[in-house]
Amino acid sequence: MKEELNKQERFFDLGETYFWLAGQNDLVERALTPYLTRLKTDAGPRPLRILDLGCGPGNTLRRLGRWGVTLGMDFSLDALVFARTRGAARVFSGDSMALPIASESMDCVVALDNLEHVEDDEKALREIRRVLRPGGAFLLTVPAFMTLWRNHDIMYGHFRRYSKREFAKRVQLAGLVIEEHRFFKCLFFPPLLVLAKAERLLSRVVPPRDNFYTVPKWLNRLMRSEILWEDRTGLTRVLPFGVSLICVGSR
Repeated sequence: MKEELNKQERFFDLGETYFWLAGQNDLVERALTPYLTRLKTDAGPRPLRILDLGCGPGNTLRRLGRWGVTLGMDFSLDALVFARTRGAARVFSGDSMALPIASESMDCVVALDNLEHVEDDEKALREIRRVLRPGGAFLLTVPAFMTLWRNHDIMYGHFRRYSKREFAKRVQLAGLVIEEHRFFKCLFFPPLLVLAKAERLLSRVVPPRDNFYTVPKWLNRLMRSEILWEDRTGLTRVLPFGVSLICVGSR
């Protein structure tokens, strides 16, 4: 158990400080703020109810707690145990394809790098729509392009990576309305494409590992800022490629 909690602590720390995850969390919070502001205005004194699917060790729950009541669901009991040590009181285990939540009870649903872990992602998307109240908001992130498939995807239990058109179609078929849909981490696409090809060529001689590499602090800060800079400058809205997709909208 101690070993598992140490693993979750590592993931939590990565989510707080490591450029790849912390930069994404910065971008997600920025993208979601206008929607939560609108929902909060409409709700008046009532606290918003926000669900984080695949909450992991609780980074997103911590960030969104100022907006209302946050609920976190994850398949990993170890992640939930750790999340509670970081103040996440409302966390529970469940299946994304059959959410144990009343219909039309959530103001907002967030699923960050979750759907690629779900075998029937279309069913999971329908569940997101079911639990969202009319007018409620959703924000989804998923990995993009099967050409970037790497050992990292295999080690973390991914079923797929997505094309932009394919993902939009799945979201819309679930009955959700897309308001923003774009790539991000765009400038990381070329080096990761090279890495993916190198891993395939060297698969017999180089042992597999994840892609959480140690980098100098100055470079970590620079690359974290770059992820948000792409979005602020509008670069993510024009480039036809990126490592990940972000999709925001409403029911």
